[in-house]
Amino acid sequence: MKKAFYISLTLLLASLLIKCKDTNNGFSPGPGDPRITGTWQLVERYFSKDSANSVLTVNLVTRQDSILVTVGNQVVKRDTLITTYDTIYVRRDTSFYTTKRYASIPPQTLTFDADGKLTASGSEMTYYNPIKYFLVDKTYPDSLFIDFFISTNRANVPVQQGLEFRLDTLMLEPRCDQKCYSKFVRVR
Repeated sequence: MKKAFYISLTLLLASLLIKCKDTNNGFSPGPGDPRITGTWQLVERYFSKDSANSVLTVNLVTRQDSILVTVGNQVVKRDTLITTYDTIYVRRDTSFYTTKRYASIPPQTLTFDADGKLTASGSEMTYYNPIKYFLVDKTYPDSLFIDFFISTNRANVPVQQGLEFRLDTLMLEPRCDQKCYSKFVRVR
């Protein structure tokens, strides 16, 4: 009797787990800001270009040592200098900041929808491909920020960037050691 009860309970729980589905397929951060909605084309980027260089370095190493020398029947301790060459590879960071400008063909665009969805197109927009949603953060009155939401493990994680508007120009400012930016112009 107990076995039948446990088997039926197990089957009931298994059937409930099988029917368990993610009912929240869509995530909506809310309505988009009317200043940013539309399609924007990338025209310029200022970013850090990473590089590393290994350099062969030869160091002259001198150390003082004592040696024992036999002179006649006596053992004498003498101080001497031993010189060796030490060859090592030193890795140096040669990163620098550069500006890259983009032609209108092929288009590199970001489309901000009125419902908070983001669509990226173009080979230079790979950074924005995993981002599906955005929300303009107006917490700070003197400056704007934008939260890009990356969906990972059924969670939407915000990544914040600076945001500036200048007429029909949009500047996205990721966090860098210096002031990095991506400059876009409004297409439609």
